[in-house]
Amino acid sequence: DINDWGELNFLYKKYVSILFVIISILLIIAFTLQPGSASAALAMHFVNVISKVNNNLNHTSADWYAFYILVRKFAHSVEYLVMGVASSFFFLVWSKKRPFLLAVVFCAVVSICDQLSKIVVPGREFDITDIPFDVMGYLIGILFVYVARHEWHKFKQRWCSHLINFSLPVPPPHPE
Repeated sequence: DINDWGELNFLYKKYVSILFVIISILLIIAFTLQPGSASAALAMHFVNVISKVNNNLNHTSADWYAFYILVRKFAHSVEYLVMGVASSFFFLVWSKKRPFLLAVVFCAVVSICDQLSKIVVPGREFDITDIPFDVMGYLIGILFVYVARHEWHKFKQRWCSHLINFSLPVPPPHPE
């Protein structure tokens, strides 16, 4: 029996935070379990789009292999940026102590497990050079949530102080 909107809101945040973490983990698993050929084809699709845009804007061709490597590496950053946001939100809701540190540790464990699991996927391999891109992604995601939370608290404090200090003018007494 939930009579308090605050309690209902808190339960909602708990369930949404779990769902967000699960979705981000499933996203990482889906990309990790792709065979090497499928992963390369997906990266090449983005390389072709970037090359076409570059050719249309600059009327020059660029080294496609450099784009290919960048796309593959920055894909890790994007995946883990989502993981960083999701885990930060999760630990802010579920933990009172050091939620951002817990988010960093959680993302690091997921990143290492992700790299280790590639050993058993055909055409994939453990690549130590992917880990810095994972770290960059989840640290940016965690930092985003940290800054957004800080700014939200500052906004609420300013807004509430204006509401508290706001008073309607008192009408003059009615002459009799």
